[in-house]
Amino acid sequence: MDNRTRVLTAVLGLTLLVSLTLACIPGLPDLGGGVTEEETPTPAPAEDTPVGEVRCGDGVCDDTENPQNCPQDCEAPEPPAPPEQLPFELDVEALQNLSSYAYSLHIDGLSAMAGSAEEMVLDIEGQRQSQPTKAEQLSFSSVTDGDSTSMEIVYIEDLGKMWIREAGDAWQEVPVMDESMLSIFDAFSMLYWWEILSVGDSEDVQYVGQEMMNGVQSHHYRSAEGSLWGAFAAGCTFASVQDDIWVAVDGSFPVKRELHAGVDCQDESGEVLFLMEIRNVNQPVSISPPE
Repeated sequence: MDNRTRVLTAVLGLTLLVSLTLACIPGLPDLGGGVTEEETPTPAPAEDTPVGEVRCGDGVCDDTENPQNCPQDCEAPEPPAPPEQLPFELDVEALQNLSSYAYSLHIDGLSAMAGSAEEMVLDIEGQRQSQPTKAEQLSFSSVTDGDSTSMEIVYIEDLGKMWIREAGDAWQEVPVMDESMLSIFDAFSMLYWWEILSVGDSEDVQYVGQEMMNGVQSHHYRSAEGSLWGAFAAGCTFASVQDDIWVAVDGSFPVKRELHAGVDCQDESGEVLFLMEIRNVNQPVSISPPE
């Protein structure tokens, strides 16, 4: 081999060695002549959060957290404040200040109001007005130990007349000569019934709160002792009592009373339901002579 050939072979070998060496050095361009983008490191994959994992302690109450499993992130709601305890106040006479109202009374059960223990069903329905003229219309019915009676009365002051009928008979027109003749209404009036059935010790009556009852914003009271029964309780003892009373916030007049109880009267046992309501307060009423 001549000198020229040996030199050429050595140059080619050196060139190959340099090329291989440079290819192993990072950051240098490819010797093939192409321009390449600088390599960008691939970021490490993000850690997957298992579905349903509770991230307690991050200061955020997530959907999967609650006051029980993460109290530091989720504050338990404060319980509602109990209603202010108001003393029981009822002004039956305040019914006189209303321009009009409808009323009802229903008693069904064992009672000693007549002096002896008897099963009684008593109903009174009516409406009254004081303006533009005094007028009242009522119906009364009762069944006591199988004996029944009923009566209807209409009174209109402007006409100076009263109409009465018993047991569905014909109406009898009665001229009203003086105010004493109106005393017939006393035995059926809501003033009378609320007064005789709301006498007693009110210390055990608990205040429930305010609510709307029969269209009147009312204070709601409840008793489990049956102490506000007055004449109805004479000679009787009661068990499993629930006695709810609603009194108007404005005016303190009675709005509703509903009472359920087991009762023992003079060695007889039974149950009693008692319901009184005042409705359509200061609403127009229509009272006219019967036909």
